[in-house]
Amino acid sequence: MSKQSEFETFLARVRKTYITKDDFKDLKTDEDFVRVYNGNKSFDSKDARFLGAIEFDRDEGYKLENYAFPLDKNNFTFPIAGETVLIIKSSDEYFYIPYTVTQYPNYREDYKTSVVGDKKPIKKGDDKSKQKDYNEVNSTGTTSNSPSKKEEDKSKKYKVNEKVKFLEPTEGDTILSGRVGNTIRFSEFFLTPDGKTSSPSIFIRNFQDPTLDDKPIGTMVKEDINKDGSSVYITSNKVKIPFKETTKKEKVAFKDYPSTLEGHQIYINSDRILISAKKEEFILFSTKTAGIITDAKFTVDAKDEIYMHNEKNITLHSKGSNNIFLNSDSGKIYLGKDKGAGQDGADVQQMVLGGELVKILKDLITVLENQVFFTPSGPTPPGPQPGDKSKLAQIKGQLNKILSKNNFLSAK
Repeated sequence: MSKQSEFETFLARVRKTYITKDDFKDLKTDEDFVRVYNGNKSFDSKDARFLGAIEFDRDEGYKLENYAFPLDKNNFTFPIAGETVLIIKSSDEYFYIPYTVTQYPNYREDYKTSVVGDKKPIKKGDDKSKQKDYNEVNSTGTTSNSPSKKEEDKSKKYKVNEKVKFLEPTEGDTILSGRVGNTIRFSEFFLTPDGKTSSPSIFIRNFQDPTLDDKPIGTMVKEDINKDGSSVYITSNKVKIPFKETTKKEKVAFKDYPSTLEGHQIYINSDRILISAKKEEFILFSTKTAGIITDAKFTVDAKDEIYMHNEKNITLHSKGSNNIFLNSDSGKIYLGKDKGAGQDGADVQQMVLGGELVKILKDLITVLENQVFFTPSGPTPPGPQPGDKSKLAQIKGQLNKILSKNNFLSAK
């Protein structure tokens, strides 16, 4: 090879990808060793330096040609047997990068790699189908011929999913696509009303909206924060997110719910969200209203104290005939201040039980109703003075008014 042509490039088919340490156990001979980083030539260490290496060929006989390594080991997709990669040969080393002409991102291959790679005209007497493929590749760079039975057998372990679609790009987008509808879009104009206002944003999607599965192969699709499996949107400026809440709970306390979802914001939408601080604090800050809206229970479990402080009113509101419970198994409940407890005259005093108070007052009135006064002329008839009897009966009949119909206090 001349000095002016230090690199050779060609398309090849992947025969095998090394993913686990066990994949290297069959590499035992000197021919199996490939020089990688810092002159190391041994596969025996079976460490991460060899992850992503592939076996490849480019002829129809599936004869192993060599091994190749990712051109950038920090950013690559593990190939699958039968897929097409672009091989870059430098001296006696081979590297590969992805090559994609298919209409879906799930499986990436071009079936005539030998034609595209060699780019040699078919000789007289060769199979006419090869001549047709060569002419097609020579003019378009791709071919539409179907894989051979042998190629189908080679890749049958991986199921090709034609339901996964490519994202429809906007001007200047950078899009990273996984194989199964997991994507990251770095964009400036996606979801802006005018498509012109610079609004740097990142859109992360995991699992494609199932309603797009039946769209024709080659259809370009867009992320949908409401229908995709899970979404994380980091947006700025004029990006307007079409988020639709799924809760049915009426917003009563949260009266400041935003009417427009645009600006510098982060959205997370999924079927379930778990956030965990394994060792230290979990802290939320908000310069405006912080709200939690749920169609089911809202609970807080704490092993230590729960402390709430604010500078205005605290309202606990239970709609309809539902109850509010303040429970303390063996401790005390203070309403108002929690220090200075004592008897009469103290700032904090014990509460009374309404039923017990009514009973004591009734017993007291009964005593008054049957009281006998001793005078020099003898004891008076039992009972109050004639003018007081009706007053005591009236007081006795109104004692239940001191009992609350909705608020209760436990005796212990």
